[in-house]
Amino acid sequence: MKNKNDAEKYFHQKDFSISEIILLIIAIVSLIVMTFIQGGGPVGLPVLLVCIVAFFIRDSFKIKDNEIEQVLKKLMQDNKVKYSESAIECYELKNTAIKKRKDGKFISPNYFITDITFAPEYTLFNIYIIDLIEQSVETVFHRINCNEKITLTEETIKCNAGFVKMSYLKFENGCVIPVTLNDYRSSQLLQKICDRHK
Repeated sequence: MKNKNDAEKYFHQKDFSISEIILLIIAIVSLIVMTFIQGGGPVGLPVLLVCIVAFFIRDSFKIKDNEIEQVLKKLMQDNKVKYSESAIECYELKNTAIKKRKDGKFISPNYFITDITFAPEYTLFNIYIIDLIEQSVETVFHRINCNEKITLTEETIKCNAGFVKMSYLKFENGCVIPVTLNDYRSSQLLQKICDRHK
């Protein structure tokens, strides 16, 4: 990525800009002229080709999903973010810009990695909070004794692409950590945490 503003552009760019919609309309009209109007081929075909080329040029300037993944990896490497297999990774989708990737996954500029260490009398949460727009990494530690309660809650968040569900670990001290339940390993980890902190 060229600079940190590209991440901001990515999360605020539309799937189809006004100029792209206009190009599509002109392309459809020229296709109709070319097909249904006698002698419309010499006019409709060049206009259609120009619209198609302009549309692809315009689309090439958009920030792509894989560029955001590269920014995330680079930030993690530059800040020496290391975590164990007992870690849960997810995007925080509440109160932020949300983008739906081509694979259907919802992402935001805020990425959380929660590395969990289980000790006999407490659970240690080492949280990396990665901000893709600011290109910053903040580290937060929480040591929660086994007699302190932790609850797993789920919220439905409204975004421009509909509704999406997010899960959160809530501590007695008021701390809230976003987590994901989309795979077996993270579900097992969260079950273990909840069982230890009833």
